[in-house]
Amino acid sequence: MILNNAPTVIKFNGSSYPTAIDGQTKSFPDIVLKSALISISQAKQIIKTQIQGRDGSVKEYIGLDDYAISIVGTITSTNGVEPVQDRLDLKAMLDAPISIGVVCPYLNQLGITDVVVESYDLPQQAGGISYQTFSINCISEYANQLRIASV
Repeated sequence: MILNNAPTVIKFNGSSYPTAIDGQTKSFPDIVLKSALISISQAKQIIKTQIQGRDGSVKEYIGLDDYAISIVGTITSTNGVEPVQDRLDLKAMLDAPISIGVVCPYLNQLGITDVVVESYDLPQQAGGISYQTFSINCISEYANQLRIASV
């Protein structure tokens, strides 16, 4: 699938994972959100130490925290048709206990290629049978490579 360079198009890569309860494999397909707005924030990790007899504190910069990403938007269907399967596919992705690959020029330009979903909201709208609004809160994830040192 080819995505245009519009910053509002987000593709979450489909994946599968084993469940912890019965070991069965669950999966979800690629999810393409064509109508979404993204908000990103990032905090710094700073340790503040108070010193007796000194006003203020000593600040020790540790590093950058994960990006906090908020995505809001709408899944649409044809007029009068509820987007049931799209909603179920989105929910399956949102419930997955794994990091999810993301393809989006806006996020990828900032080095964000994987996210972990922290929370989401799928509210009903009065008279909104042909669409489903959503709000997703996630954090950036960086692939970690572990090296095993030979002894």
